[in-house]
Order: sequence, then C-alpha cells, then structure tokens
Amino acid sequence: MPRDSRHRRKLTTRTKISALVLSFAALAMGSAAWAGQSQQSTGVVVDSLSVSAAPSGGLTATATVHSARTLRVQALTVAVRSSDGSRFDFPGASASKLSPSPTTFTSGSRTFPAGTYTAFVAYKYHDTWHNLSPVKTFTSGDTATQTPSATASASPSPSPTSTSTTSPSSTPTASTSPAPSPSQTTSTTGAAPAGIPGTWRQVFGDEFNGTSLDGSKWNPNWLGCPTCTTKPVNSAELAAYAPSQVSVSGGSLHLKAEKAQTTATDGKTYAYRSGLVESDGKAQFTYGAFEARIYTPAASPGVIANWPAFWTDGQNWPEDGEMDVMEGLGGGKACYHFHSPSGGPGGCAPGDFTGWHTYGAEWKPGVVTYYYDGKQVGQITTGITSSPMYLILNNGVSTEHGGPLVTPADMMTDYVRVWQH
Repeated sequence: MPRDSRHRRKLTTRTKISALVLSFAALAMGSAAWAGQSQQSTGVVVDSLSVSAAPSGGLTATATVHSARTLRVQALTVAVRSSDGSRFDFPGASASKLSPSPTTFTSGSRTFPAGTYTAFVAYKYHDTWHNLSPVKTFTSGDTATQTPSATASASPSPSPTSTSTTSPSSTPTASTSPAPSPSQTTSTTGAAPAGIPGTWRQVFGDEFNGTSLDGSKWNPNWLGCPTCTTKPVNSAELAAYAPSQVSVSGGSLHLKAEKAQTTATDGKTYAYRSGLVESDGKAQFTYGAFEARIYTPAASPGVIANWPAFWTDGQNWPEDGEMDVMEGLGGGKACYHFHSPSGGPGGCAPGDFTGWHTYGAEWKPGVVTYYYDGKQVGQITTGITSSPMYLILNNGVSTEHGGPLVTPADMMTDYVRVWQH
C-alpha cells in the first residue's frame, strides 16, 4: 500500500507516574536577564508565581497576573529554562482574558530531569511573546539549588509549555548550541527525553528559534520540490500541503490549516490547504527516543481539532514501518500506534491533550514505548520493524479521521529532538 493512502488506527493504553524532588527560591528582579524583550509593554504585571509538587507526581506552576487594561491574549503560560538554556515549559498554555482584576493560571503537571531551572510568566499577544519578571528558580532531583546569573539566563527566551525545550520568544535567541547532524555522536549537554530512562546522546534537534524553516533539516511539503504544493498524505485528507502554510516565529514551528481552494501538483484542487514538514533525505533514524512539544488547537474543551500528527515513516510503506507518536484521532483524542505488514496496533491516551504537551516514543528492537508529558501511556510489541525512518509533522484536515474540523487552525511545535544510546 503506498504511503499516500496509509491508514491510522487506535487501541489500548496504560499509564506510569514518576516522582520529583524540588526546592524553590526567588531570583533578583529587574535584572538584565530578559533585556531586549517587551516585558511590560502591554501593562501586564505578575502578582505571584510558584512551583509546587502535583498530587499525581511531577510539578505544577501557578501564576497570578493582572493588566492595566483588558487584554485578550492568545496564550498565557509559565515558561521554564534549565541552567544550560534548554526549554522545559509547563503544559497547559491557554488563551486568556487579562484585566485589572487578577487572573490565575494553573499549569498541567510535568516531570523534569534532575537539575536547576528558572521559571517566569510568558504570554502571547498579537503574535508576539512577552516574558515577565520576576524570574524564579527551582531544582528537581538531588541537584543542589543554584541561582543562575543574569548572563546565564539572558539567552533563553520563553515559549509555551515544554518538556525538554520550549519557548515563546518575540525575537530569536541563541540559547542552545546548534543541534548535531544525525551522523554525529556528540553527547547531549542537558536535555534528555522526558520520562524515558537510560543514558542518551542527542543526534538531532530543531528548537525553531529562528525566523525561517531550516532547509538542511526539513522539507515544507509531502515529498515534493521545495516550492511545490503537494497532494495530501492520505486520501481521506481534504487539504493540499503548501510551503506557504509553514513558518517559524516566536520560538515555534507553525503549520496552519485554512479553507482556501488550492491546486496541488497532482492536478487536483482541494478545498483546504495546510502545513507539513518532513525530513526525508535529510535525517532518518533506526531506533532511539523521539520527542516533540506540540500545541494542538481545540475544537471544544478537551477535544483536539482536525488531524494533527507527529510520526515517522520508512521508504517503503508499510514494509519499513510507520511509527505514530501522536495524532489527533477518535473524536479528538491523542493516539499512538505502529504500522507494518502485521497491522497497526496502538491506543489513545485518556485526558485533555489540547494545547501544549510533550509527546515521545522509545523505539527499540521489537518494542516501542510511548510517553506523553513524561508518563508512559502505552507500549507495542508486535510488528515492530527495523528500517530507517524520517520525521514528519503535519496538520491534517479530514472529516473522516481526527477531531472536528476547525479552520483556520495553527498546530505549533516548540522543538523536535532525537536521541540514541
């Protein structure tokens, strides 16, 4: 069966919780750490900010803010940076109405590798991220508490939630070293896959901190020329994939779906157009840990809109396999599975996965284990292939699969990373 008519299925789930130890301390306010970013230009003030242990494990953040005038912000979150500048923002970024009366934001829970982190409130207004003071610090694991200097925390810029790297940022920043190419074996210097045990070295990464898509890592459509508008991946999709729907800004990759008649290279006209990136011919991997922090638009509370997905694919489908790390299926749920000639077993995770969440999978010989927000949600042990696969992110539009159709809709990705042993 050709890749452009592949099918996605769903099945069972399971969960696993991990624990953390934390301490929390305040950093000096008003330092130059976040210089160059419009922190108070809209009159938003942080009244309080705290990080605490969640009853179910991990940590949660709570922030109370107010503004001098009423603002409807596109997203409000608590951003987090590790001591080396990697982003680990809390999940749950959401659109909010700010006013002179206090507004309280409570994040979802997440786990952090052992280390020292800084936390601060960030919000998105008119497509620009604003980072606010005060900046505070906490530690997880048994690492001693530290207070990063202004120099150490100046580079990173926030972004909505994350697991290992995240950041809403109004201007690109050089907070991390360039990610090694797939063929390199350079050791990871901080970030590790969330919740996945073991010792890892990062072999691929894109933090999307620039102003355009990195053409050395990604193609902006489905297996077409750099400027082509290509047909959908699956025959059930209603949108052609156009490079115009792919952009990088504010520390995120944007894949935008909209209703607009579009003619693709197959000669057909589609009612919608949307965004997709894939790394075919530029980065492919056999085994490892795969992770992305993704914002999925909501059709309604707790229901993922459209058919967004983070997945990998081999050169010959289905013989080489297809690993779906996350896709919005089953009426708007976050689901995972693995396709091969043996079938497509998988499942859907319970809970609300709209907004920002981290999705990961560990692919080993004969087994793939899936992690959402650092917690194991499923495992597949049948039909696992061993051929190299490349990375794909797409914001699919379909009335047959996925959640309710919503356009315009922006699927955002804070980072994509791959590790191997």
